[in-house]
Amino acid sequence: MRYKRKDYFRYEFKKPLQAFFRIHRVGRKEVNTSKGEARIINISPHGMKLNTNLDLPHQDGHEVKLSISFHLNDQHFHLPGTIVWKKKVAAFNYGIYMDLDEAESQGLVKALKVYASSQDNVDEI
Repeated sequence: MRYKRKDYFRYEFKKPLQAFFRIHRVGRKEVNTSKGEARIINISPHGMKLNTNLDLPHQDGHEVKLSISFHLNDQHFHLPGTIVWKKKVAAFNYGIYMDLDEAESQGLVKALKVYASSQDNVDEI
């Protein structure tokens, strides 16, 4: 799978956005994990940087599929993702590839524009 980070804009949250995730598959094995807590550092229609205290399984050749849930502007999002990279910092950062359909992508972009506009207004106060 090719991950082209620079193909789309990426919104960087000033304060990471709270999110939850569940792992659905590791390699060829279907799993159903309990809900994990995370923070979205940045996001685009095709990917996000996710931060969590949990050490998720990520090894070359073992694709990890998950679903990520979060609220943005009182709108609930439940998006599919695949871990493409992992980096240990104080916690763990993960690069998540999201293969969204056109409607999901447009909905996310619209919500991000509204969110960014509201954040600009907060900064002016």
